[in-house]
Amino acid sequence: MHKRLRLLSSLALLVCLSPGLAIAATETLATVTLENGAKVRLNDDFTWEYVILETLTPTASDTSTQAATAVTSIAVNTTSTINMASTSGTQTTSQATPATGQTMSASAMSQADLLKSTAKGDVRISLAKSEWDDDGRLGLTFDLTSTSSKHYVMIDLDVTLYDDSGNTLDTETVKVWQAIFRMPDSYLRKGDNRQSRTFWFEAIDASQWSKQLVSLKIGEMDSRM
Repeated sequence: MHKRLRLLSSLALLVCLSPGLAIAATETLATVTLENGAKVRLNDDFTWEYVILETLTPTASDTSTQAATAVTSIAVNTTSTINMASTSGTQTTSQATPATGQTMSASAMSQADLLKSTAKGDVRISLAKSEWDDDGRLGLTFDLTSTSSKHYVMIDLDVTLYDDSGNTLDTETVKVWQAIFRMPDSYLRKGDNRQSRTFWFEAIDASQWSKQLVSLKIGEMDSRM
């Protein structure tokens, strides 16, 4: 598995360095199935991501449906050599419109624990715990670790919740890490293991979230050297 991913990563490097083979940014070079059944797509910008969603599209001939693969970025590794270890494996929020007609694939649901961690560069974020308050709100808390020489003062995290059937319930972007101005001790630094505050999600039915299906993706990151 690792050899196959390294080979595909080398192919991505060759394509980007060869002018005659240049292609548009973030174009998919290949989609592979790992030994554990999870599907991964390799991009030409040296990133890889899990393929977790399926879009059901009606055919022109009848009312039957066929699955067309759609990709959600999970655990993106921006190095030129893919490191699977980075994916083994939060106050302002902006509400995003959930994708319609998309459901989590069966293979993704069977590997749901993998989706509870994500990595970007040398920062890794994982779901630490979930809880419900007296008002019926869902609270999520995240663990953050860094092996980067940069000192991170702000990190955005895209959080998508799915019901037990794999349908999208909610997608929000949270500031999973926000340092205090001119307080270096509040920065996320190399070797740090920190925990975010708890972020609360409303209008989530606990009876529809018993499988705790969630996917994470690191967004904007602001750092100090």
